[in-house]
Amino acid sequence: MDLRQLRYFSRIVELESITAAADALHIAQPSLSQHVVNLEAELDTKLLVRGPFGARPTETGQILYRHAKMVLRQMEEARAAVRHGRDVPSGHVRVGLPTSTSRVLAVPLLQFVARDVPDVTVEIVEGSSADLAELVAAQKLDLCIAMDSQQRANMHLVPLLDENLMAVGPASSASRSTAMTLAEVAALPLLLPSFPNSVRVLTDRAFVAARLELKLVAETSAVSVLLSAVKEGMGWTILPWSALATERPEAFACLPISDSSLVRRVFLCVSAAARLSLACRTVEDALLRLIGEAIATQAWQGVSPLGSLQVPHGVNE
Repeated sequence: MDLRQLRYFSRIVELESITAAADALHIAQPSLSQHVVNLEAELDTKLLVRGPFGARPTETGQILYRHAKMVLRQMEEARAAVRHGRDVPSGHVRVGLPTSTSRVLAVPLLQFVARDVPDVTVEIVEGSSADLAELVAAQKLDLCIAMDSQQRANMHLVPLLDENLMAVGPASSASRSTAMTLAEVAALPLLLPSFPNSVRVLTDRAFVAARLELKLVAETSAVSVLLSAVKEGMGWTILPWSALATERPEAFACLPISDSSLVRRVFLCVSAAARLSLACRTVEDALLRLIGEAIATQAWQGVSPLGSLQVPHGVNE
């Protein structure tokens, strides 16, 4: 077993396809398949299950993948340390962000990495928080922000803050300044995120608990489509303030909802393997600092930080 085999195997697991991995690695598919056969023979175990939908790791394949990622990352960091004459953060770090949170954190995180740790390449993956947490647990992401997450094996969970959901309507409704009741929201035509989005799950639970029927006009997984439809006067939506972070403040009415159940808890999820990497720890620390600064400067509103998150004072002073 050598580093090349581990790199090849890791790519197959990540792409879930020998064909796609061969294309990405610029080698012939039969050659890549033979590397897998040789690796399985050496370890005397089946590592991949091949089928019409691609190649998936077996349980032992998942174990090998987890260790392969650690070894490959350590080799990257060793090369960088020798090159610089000291330990420096280096390598590839994959960060998962839900779409709304990405609007607050993605650009500041990219700017930090480019400015302060140029030997690190950060990859930002957007998706539903449930999917992102699963990818961290499977070691396919190094860390992510996830909503109402549960503890999983091979994953460290840090509660960060509570985020309120708000009623978001067209700018023509901006004259109202008081919170809306859930019954008032139920009377509105609603455009909502699709399942399994955490906003949709919380919204449906709140309406069921209050025995209210919602008027669903449309649903979509694209926040940009929701906001465009609201802007055109098609109805209202329910989103956290972070989803509007890159929008002009006057473009929408954004009102709190007087129902305590429409609050989601935001967690940082970190894979066990990532915590062994200097690059991942550096990005994790930067992400925590950027979240604290975003709250302190009002770049992220409608949230209540928890004790595990340090929010700097006097940033606006």
